[in-house]
Amino acid sequence: MPATSNNSGNMARRQSFNGKGLTFIEVMFDKEVTATATTPEAKDSTFDKVSKVVNKNGTLLGQSYFLARKATDEDASLATSIDADDSIDVYQFVVEGTPGQYNKADNTEGDINMDIDATVRDDAQADLEVDILEAIDVDDSSGGVHVKIKTLLHEGHPSTDSSLDAGFTGMFDARGDA
Repeated sequence: MPATSNNSGNMARRQSFNGKGLTFIEVMFDKEVTATATTPEAKDSTFDKVSKVVNKNGTLLGQSYFLARKATDEDASLATSIDADDSIDVYQFVVEGTPGQYNKADNTEGDINMDIDATVRDDAQADLEVDILEAIDVDDSSGGVHVKIKTLLHEGHPSTDSSLDAGFTGMFDARGDA
């Protein structure tokens, strides 16, 4: 018999994500926000509260935290009170779906928007940051908390906005100890 390709392995790997994207969320805390370093795995800790906010609108697939990491130049460019080489705490989440699931219904998008473009992503980042700040009860007038969202679109759905795909793999980079 002639050899034929077998796609069952590929199908098994993709089955649960068929037609769905992945959203990568990173929450950075400046050194001035010291409450994050107190027992992150404890119930009602800052990490627990942020995890609940992230999980409220999406299916949480994975989460991790890194305390006292060295901020990168990119971190410093994104958050006003973070300087490169500062000590920061970083929480990272992987969520099923697109960033639009974090858009609030009363925003400029008009309703929860599941489409993908830079405006939807930026709006989702802002809305999620507000929700997180409310949950952890932190005054962020100095810009010490920042939310960054990247996405991996589902197979067969290319992004029309190249800024969405650029650098998403650098989302979970290995920051060194501060």
